[in-house]
Amino acid sequence: MKPEEFNKHLKALESDFKELFLKTAPTIAGKTAVSYFKKNFQNEAWGRSKWKEVQRRTPGTKAYKYAGRHHPARTTRKILTGDTGDLGRSIEIKEISKQTAVVWTSTAAFGSKEPYGRVHNEGLRAGRGKGFIMPKRQFMGESNELNQLIIKELERKLNQLLK
Repeated sequence: MKPEEFNKHLKALESDFKELFLKTAPTIAGKTAVSYFKKNFQNEAWGRSKWKEVQRRTPGTKAYKYAGRHHPARTTRKILTGDTGDLGRSIEIKEISKQTAVVWTSTAAFGSKEPYGRVHNEGLRAGRGKGFIMPKRQFMGESNELNQLIIKELERKLNQLLK
């Protein structure tokens, strides 16, 4: 390769890297995070830590007996899926900007301004009477495992550029 061609090639790589780090990387990170969070939601866990079981699925409890008589499907249904599954489907990328991706649970999915995702994810006051605190069932947040998945995807993209 002639020096002029090499110089042209380096300029093209510089442009590609800039595009990757400013635009493509946040999109990759956001999509990877959404996938990871939805997987946690469906697995009823945060990473490898399972969520606290609900009474409606615990044989011998009043809630289990009530659900069995009035709503039998609720004794086997996943913990946070509800009758509609809206919370799990609401995990999405809210915003992508230079070097940043924001992932959230969209309140529009519920036709409400209530922060249902945050209440369940962080274990906050749930509004079901005085002082009721929802048990924390985290499915979103900072995670070393997620960081490694993002790094792996970015390395794959970098390798494509260098070929």
